[in-house]
Amino acid sequence: MKKILILGKGRIGKAIDYYLKKQSLNIKVDFFNNEKDAKKSDLLISALPGDVGELGLKLALKFKKDLIDISDLEHSFYLKNKKKIKEKGILVIPFAGFSPGLINFICGREVKENKVNEIEILTGSLSKQKSSFPFLWCFDDLIEGHQLEVTLIKNGKKIKASSFSDYRKEKIEKIDAENYLAEGLCSLIDTLKVKNMSYRVVRNFGFSSFFKYLESFGFFNDQNIDFTKKILESKKQDNLTLGEIRIKTAKKQILWKMKAFSKKNEKLNSMQKITAIFPVALARELLKGNISQKGLIFPEQLGENEKLFQIVSKRAAKEISAKRI
Repeated sequence: MKKILILGKGRIGKAIDYYLKKQSLNIKVDFFNNEKDAKKSDLLISALPGDVGELGLKLALKFKKDLIDISDLEHSFYLKNKKKIKEKGILVIPFAGFSPGLINFICGREVKENKVNEIEILTGSLSKQKSSFPFLWCFDDLIEGHQLEVTLIKNGKKIKASSFSDYRKEKIEKIDAENYLAEGLCSLIDTLKVKNMSYRVVRNFGFSSFFKYLESFGFFNDQNIDFTKKILESKKQDNLTLGEIRIKTAKKQILWKMKAFSKKNEKLNSMQKITAIFPVALARELLKGNISQKGLIFPEQLGENEKLFQIVSKRAAKEISAKRI
């Protein structure tokens, strides 16, 4: 029996546990308590908040364990440890959630198959209720993600922009929504050679004004953030999490559309559903011996493997809506 250890018992960790236990595999799944758990495991899956996320790789290196990592860490952190990962003879897959994660996996496949000139990624969560903003992800990471400077590729060069810039308003799934540039390309910015590439976040209309209002009055300051989190996360509502990859080649346009929906009282919200399916699919194939690489491998690099791509994408499509147009 293979033992999988999940680091982090938050929303995503619980969702990974849920989906792993649905698999027809001879596995035992536990949550991390101490280093002895890591030593006895066959595979680590880290779903820790960004401020403690480095623990996953630390344990993987110490005990020579393969690691699927969903924690919100900087791209540079993994690159700094690339040599150590190789020396330990382990496999480390960072950014293994939804976005980054499944989105990167698909981008890697498309760039492998096509001469891609432009990639525009759009992801986010929506409520069908007006003037309502679902908070479905790790709250601290979500807030920080909207405060970071944005890096994108334009005419083959890295350029910087501010978060919430290049504002657009549109209807998505008949919902009044808005989207804007955000930090989120992660490893894609270096691994894929694409002339133009950007990442955008979509929210219910009015979210940017709401966010800036809370920020200006100190609701995200250290002494207030726990109170803010409690209030904002307490409102339960039907929710939708979606992703689109808009790709342009010299000859055609390609559109990938993914979405997950949850009723307000479901066990898992839509973000949990859409984020957990990719690491679970990777864990399944890794334990079955269908992923043989070692070292630091980003999801877009895994996506270059056509056989693995077909297996993982079909498995993901069983749990969420995912289609290529």
